Amino acid sequence: MASDSGTPQPADAGSPAAGAGPLAGLNPSQRALLRIACWVAWSDGDVAEEERDLLEKVVAATLPGGTPLVDTADAVRALVGEHLQQVDPALLVAELDGPEARLQAVKLAVQMMGSSSLPGDGTPINPAEKVAYRRLLEVLALPEAEVEEAEWAARQELQKPRSLLDLITHTLGGFGAWPSLEGSELPLGYWL
Repeated sequence: MASDSGTPQPADAGSPAAGAGPLAGLNPSQRALLRIACWVAWSDGDVAEEERDLLEKVVAATLPGGTPLVDTADAVRALVGEHLQQVDPALLVAELDGPEARLQAVKLAVQMMGSSSLPGDGTPINPAEKVAYRRLLEVLALPEAEVEEAEWAARQELQKPRSLLDLITHTLGGFGAWPSLEGSELPLGYWL
């Protein structure tokens, strides 16, 4: 979506990711965090399968409990369908509520960058995603010490032998309820 100046704009209230479907119950800050994760995933021109898996888990952890898995998949399709790589990250960051959400954006972006890289990449982080991440950091304008701490925490979470759902739920703590067990392939004891 472009403004009169030609600058891409985030989805408006009538778009699937902003006001309709399963993401409709989220507040603007929650939607912005999901869209930032998707923006990082799209930064290299492709949303890899690992990135889609991570987005599904982030969405499932963010949506209210009892949301059917079909709605989660629809929400991810809507996010990916926005082709957010053309959106100015300043517009997404402007929707975040407070410094804690900004730090969560850092953690989520680091986790998204670590989820996959293109074949032939010589580094574990895709170069295009690294450039997007740097742009995000510029817009977030957080103190360097806080960014380093958030990056360290994200890397520690990535190194822990926990499930990805646990990792994302911890990162987004307080932004949603546990996913429903209905339709889940996870054993009941998993949540205990």
